[in-house]
Amino acid sequence: MTLFIDQQHAFDKLSQLRAGALFMDMGTGKTRVALELAKDKKQEFDLIIWIAPASLIRNLEYIEEVKKWAGDIQKTIRYFTIESLSMSDRIYMELRSLAEKLRIFCIVDETITIKNTEAGRTRRLLSMWNLFDFRLILNGTPVSKGLIDLYSQIQFIHPKILNMTETQFASNFLTYRLDGQKPWKRWSKPENEQALIETIRPYIFESALNIEAKITTQNHHFNLNSNERESYENFKDGFLKEKYMVDFLPMAQAFQAQYTMCTDKLAIAQSIAKTKEKIIFYVKFLKEIDALKEIFPHSIEYSGRKKDKLEDFLHKDCQIMISTYGSGSLGLNLQSCKNLVFFTQTFDYKDKIQSLHRVFRYGQKSNVIIHDFWVKTGLEDLIFASLEKKENLLRNVKKTISKEEAKNL
Repeated sequence: MTLFIDQQHAFDKLSQLRAGALFMDMGTGKTRVALELAKDKKQEFDLIIWIAPASLIRNLEYIEEVKKWAGDIQKTIRYFTIESLSMSDRIYMELRSLAEKLRIFCIVDETITIKNTEAGRTRRLLSMWNLFDFRLILNGTPVSKGLIDLYSQIQFIHPKILNMTETQFASNFLTYRLDGQKPWKRWSKPENEQALIETIRPYIFESALNIEAKITTQNHHFNLNSNERESYENFKDGFLKEKYMVDFLPMAQAFQAQYTMCTDKLAIAQSIAKTKEKIIFYVKFLKEIDALKEIFPHSIEYSGRKKDKLEDFLHKDCQIMISTYGSGSLGLNLQSCKNLVFFTQTFDYKDKIQSLHRVFRYGQKSNVIIHDFWVKTGLEDLIFASLEKKENLLRNVKKTISKEEAKNL
């Protein structure tokens, strides 16, 4: 099977280098390109070290995808999770020992997870960059909060590309303010962004997904009925009792879990399913899965609690798949489905984009329909406004908020 045009361009560019980045949109086939690059160099290395988040490494479909494109070099691949680099000294030392003894082609997938220079996983991976003979990083969303997300990723390719500390990077490319002892970077200007791109362009390949299929989004807004509204207000009062300030994220998760099962959402979910076409419901809470499975008893579940066989959904008569964002938003090829329902809203734009690209990717022949469910609360309004701007909600809210502010959510 021949490469798509952008895949071939990526191969042609990075095959000339010993280190580089595939910043290709989700669904464009960067895994395949990475393995074609490895096969091209197979006489020059002894082992492929494949590093990715645990959610991917433990995903059978993801590993099968790697094996599919690896062909005769799949036996040379050793898998490590990004999380294990910081959580296990034994695994870190094992990886380091392999890198010191053998010629290594290192592939790191989802490198957005190593953006924090203070995290143990990032420090340990950057400490080994020079031990890998070849280095390739993969990411569909290399930036989620700001240009600073690129710093560690480019450092792993080669520190001399930027040849500056993180603080110098901020001074050169970002408008920032001091937050404690660390320069906490917030915004970048277009001219700064262009300067950075020109600096790193020789080492990266960028590619947008270009397919004939289109995306249509339908927003559904729901009111809590009188009993649901009363229950929600009582819950907020109890949660906030004797508190003056609260940590935003735990509070928001608790509030959202309380109001998410509004009656009208379930009714519309049933209505959408009458099309008889395959549908994926994305949720955040296990109780939502349980409620949806009561309505759709023959659905499959794909969550941290249980992973039913995707084969039943992809190639059999099963119509409904119910998935949590974390389990079903990475590493899956679900382009046989064209209908998505975001039953619960996530706080992070990246989560939704990753979920979307399970179906909107090369191989999708049909237009994709998204159903976005929104419950009319102050918190949901905040999420809606943030995602409309394609920003992480937590970027725009304080880590702690007052009791009075929380009551309005």
